[in-house]
Amino acid sequence: MQASAGFVSASALGMACGPALAGLLQTNFKIYKLTFNQDTLPGWVMAIAWLVYLVWLWISFREPAREYDDIPTAETSNAAAETVETNGLEEGLKQPLLITLEDKQGEDEDGDQEFDGSEEAAEESRQPVTSIGAAYRLLTPSVKVQLLIYFMLKYVMEILLSESSVVTTYYFGWSTSSVAIFLACLGLTVLPVNILVGSYISNMFEDRQILLASEILVCLGILLSFHIIIPYTVVQYVCSGLILFVFAEVLEGVNLSLLSRVMSSRLSRGTYNGGLLSTEAGTLARVIADATITLAGFLGESRLLNITLLPSLVICIGSIVATCCTYNSLY
Repeated sequence: MQASAGFVSASALGMACGPALAGLLQTNFKIYKLTFNQDTLPGWVMAIAWLVYLVWLWISFREPAREYDDIPTAETSNAAAETVETNGLEEGLKQPLLITLEDKQGEDEDGDQEFDGSEEAAEESRQPVTSIGAAYRLLTPSVKVQLLIYFMLKYVMEILLSESSVVTTYYFGWSTSSVAIFLACLGLTVLPVNILVGSYISNMFEDRQILLASEILVCLGILLSFHIIIPYTVVQYVCSGLILFVFAEVLEGVNLSLLSRVMSSRLSRGTYNGGLLSTEAGTLARVIADATITLAGFLGESRLLNITLLPSLVICIGSIVATCCTYNSLY
């Protein structure tokens, strides 16, 4: 749980630094024939930062040695063979010199059955998954629920972050710098919350309890974000966005922690592993969320907020129901 919370906190720190840095790059100057302004400077900064990261990764990263207890090496196999031969020789001195034909046939049949059954099954269980279809067949109902939750939280966060500039400009007249400060503050709030959850709350409550509570609070944040009858205020938008974003990040940490325990061990190896499935679920959620915002934009800015929040509410309620149905298997 602490490792998952640390992973999410690092992600949140990057999400806070990005908008904050974009807010500081509101300038305009030219060097020779290159124009640097609020549109081009973020691209230059990202390109330089990515280049530095690639060089650092190339120089400092080393692939860790992966040792699996259930995969014997050549040395251990030879040692095991020698041990079997020695034990067999010692036991042979204690056996009678004459063995009937029926006893010998019975021993051969038993040996063949043990080899055909247990050894082949054990060898197959060690193999990594070779396709998305095979990985999907290994997913239990509890794992599918975890992937649904991951899809939901990424969808909700993408809706909140991607449409924030349009919504705040339409309702409150915020500038780019104001939106950047708001998003940076959202990202910074996740750091202390994840430290609190990873170090203290996880020691008092089960992960599945924190998971369900976070889902309910995310649903509450979505409900508070709707614009119904009364005038839409900054306090309502900021408070609902804060609840939604913070508990979606808490939900991500708990979800990753539970997912690592309920997923099959075969999905921890190879290309088609649990990390790939989680990433694909998150990427699909972002794509669908952006498509939802694009389609809702054709209906006008006045309807954008409520129309994009409706699918979020439906998916969130569905994930809560699915969590309750598989609650007893989430441990």
